[in-house]
Amino acid sequence: MTTSWRRDVALYLSGQTLSMFGSSVVAYAIIWYVTLKTGSGAQYSLLMIAAQLSMAVTMIPGGVWADRYWRKALMIGADAVVALATVGLAILMLNGFENLWMIAVALVIRGLGGGIQHPAANAALPQIAPADKLMRINSIFQSIQSLVFIAAPALAAVMLVYIPLGWILMVDVFTAVLGIGFTLMVRIPRLEADPDRPAPEGAAGYFRHVGEAVKYAGAIPGLRRTALLGVLLLVVVIPFAQMTPVFVVRLFGTDQWMLAAVEIGWSVGMILGGLAIAAWGGFKNRMTMIMLACVTISALTMVMGFAPNIWVFLVVMVACGLVMPMWNTPTMTAIQELIPEHMMGRVISFYGLINAICGPIGMAIIGPVSDQLDISWMALVCGGIGLAVLLVLAVRRGPGSVLMAAEVSKTAEPETV
Repeated sequence: MTTSWRRDVALYLSGQTLSMFGSSVVAYAIIWYVTLKTGSGAQYSLLMIAAQLSMAVTMIPGGVWADRYWRKALMIGADAVVALATVGLAILMLNGFENLWMIAVALVIRGLGGGIQHPAANAALPQIAPADKLMRINSIFQSIQSLVFIAAPALAAVMLVYIPLGWILMVDVFTAVLGIGFTLMVRIPRLEADPDRPAPEGAAGYFRHVGEAVKYAGAIPGLRRTALLGVLLLVVVIPFAQMTPVFVVRLFGTDQWMLAAVEIGWSVGMILGGLAIAAWGGFKNRMTMIMLACVTISALTMVMGFAPNIWVFLVVMVACGLVMPMWNTPTMTAIQELIPEHMMGRVISFYGLINAICGPIGMAIIGPVSDQLDISWMALVCGGIGLAVLLVLAVRRGPGSVLMAAEVSKTAEPETV
């Protein structure tokens, strides 16, 4: 791989950043639009579930396609379809149609596109960047994402005051076009056809192909345990982090600056955490980083609902953001380092499927119940459950190990498969 990889990585990150920025502005505007109008945890959860479950629908075929077809075409195609659907919704809303079901449809379409785009985009990065640079590149991208999440809520809050939601949707369309333009310039090789991998036949064929990749990844103890930790946090703890707008409205009021400040605080923490990992490189034992992050997030969730004012709540959110890269970045980097190219899309789609299914399960339970019970005490109990389970795993089984790429051959099958 020549030094031209820097050009391709720069174009790749630019395209992904532009697309993400527009999507984030629109996502924040939609979330706040619904939250400010209803204040309902159930309706908020319904929209989040619609978005995440729709992503789960295309995550399996998306992973298989990412291992069979040109990943660059999949990324561009998914962005283009979502942009076209967003244009249609914007036109309807600008003509006076602003029903909740229309917003849910928009989130579903965005989720369907995300299920195709996510595995293709993450599997493409190791094709254009050296393996020994992946941790730092992922960390830099994590910081860029966090910077976007500072600018996006601030812009969304201002636009929501002065501009109809229909026009705000057009921001996503504009940035998607720019993002596609950058992606077109990235040199992503086409995958070579593999005669030993016949095309899947029907739904059973797709799941069989994904099952092969999951079996491979499951033979690596660190990746297997990472998946289990993800399930625990996504069902029990993470829903409370996703419901911060509901926390703010119920505990501190409906001022839009507070909603924006909380998201900005979270993102500032993410930037600092991502930059720290990029400079530091992280522990050699990736599972140590992941376990520390999970324990810290669970502990912070316990105190989230008892902040005496918005400023203390902001400190908690900054701390949560600070440790999140210690969970996300090592996990994705380990997959990119350890999994063979012809399986990577499917493994990434499996981990994405965990997010897309387990997150809605937690939201489906916690969202409606939070309309009946005190959400602060719920956060205390659920965070405590997560913390107790994590500490038991750490004491009884040790921190585990996700091996470095140099220690595992991507072309050799684990003996246990």
